[in-house]
Amino acid sequence: MKKPLRDYEAFLMGLKPALFDSSNCVTFQKVSHLYKHYPCVTEGIHLHEEADFFLFFQTEQMKEEFLMKLATVNHLSPEFHELLGITLGYPPLAAKYFAECRRLEEVEKRINEYEELFKHKVSFVYSGIRCNGHVNDLVVNSVWLWGRYYIEDEPFKIGMIEDNIVRFYEVKPYDFDELERLKQR
Repeated sequence: MKKPLRDYEAFLMGLKPALFDSSNCVTFQKVSHLYKHYPCVTEGIHLHEEADFFLFFQTEQMKEEFLMKLATVNHLSPEFHELLGITLGYPPLAAKYFAECRRLEEVEKRINEYEELFKHKVSFVYSGIRCNGHVNDLVVNSVWLWGRYYIEDEPFKIGMIEDNIVRFYEVKPYDFDELERLKQR
């Protein structure tokens, strides 16, 4: 079975619009020399203080557009995380879902609502994209990913929490019957 593309592989192929990485990531340490010619942002994007963070872009214009948007959001706010998700090439509904989870958990401290929302989480692994979304958006996010990042024979995996562990299921592109079966799980 073919392994899914890693995020850095998809970025280097030009599929992924941006790549977010940190100095404490072993893979980054091994391949960071490959990014030296790409526009990069290092300020205002750190998720914690234990590492340096890097956001690489395919073009200088993409970097400048990100910086303009970054200036309009508070660091580590739900809006920051939504912007980062969109910038990294995640489906818009997936980025919005993640931001809403952050808002409920970190900002508003509405833990019961966060836990309820989290129960409906599904994970997507496809063409260098690894993100989460709400199960109700499973079909929309899948179609969005297939339309944007389609590679023949690239595994498309959906992860779902079952018995307190994440189980991944492989789905063929545009197999709506299988998506509905997974949604019903």
